[in-house]
Amino acid sequence: MDINDLLQNEQIKGILKKTGISEKQTKDVLNTALSSIKSKYNSDPKQTASLLSDKPNTEKDNALSGLIENDFVKGLIKKVGLPESVAKQAQAAMPSIMKQVTSSLSSKGKNSEEGIGGMMNNVMDMFSGDSKNGKKSGVAGMFSGFLGGLFGKK
Repeated sequence: MDINDLLQNEQIKGILKKTGISEKQTKDVLNTALSSIKSKYNSDPKQTASLLSDKPNTEKDNALSGLIENDFVKGLIKKVGLPESVAKQAQAAMPSIMKQVTSSLSSKGKNSEEGIGGMMNNVMDMFSGDSKNGKKSGVAGMFSGFLGGLFGKK
């Protein structure tokens, strides 16, 4: 699976389309979503791994999910430039995005703290604007690295 497969996820695509987000903005929205997940993983890997596991969510998982969604909305406003009203509508896609990550990890047999940790450690630094060896960096590189870790593609 690559970014185009994720962009073709009908549930995510449908939610984002209802908010009036363009195809170009959809990529930025997905990058912002993954950035929010990575940020929380960096600050609390064990809880993020629990949230992304295929086990039922705990109360702490639900609280973390809310924090990720709040970061997502803030990122959409600051980084993507969406109006607050549109960003709050796009927030409805975040559970589907997290579900897609969980499903992908489960299908690869990597849905454990170690597997999620390995995937997150392979994500390129999203704040870097430098190109390294001709590979994408910054948000595009982070997203490519994230998907590569999830789906074994580079």
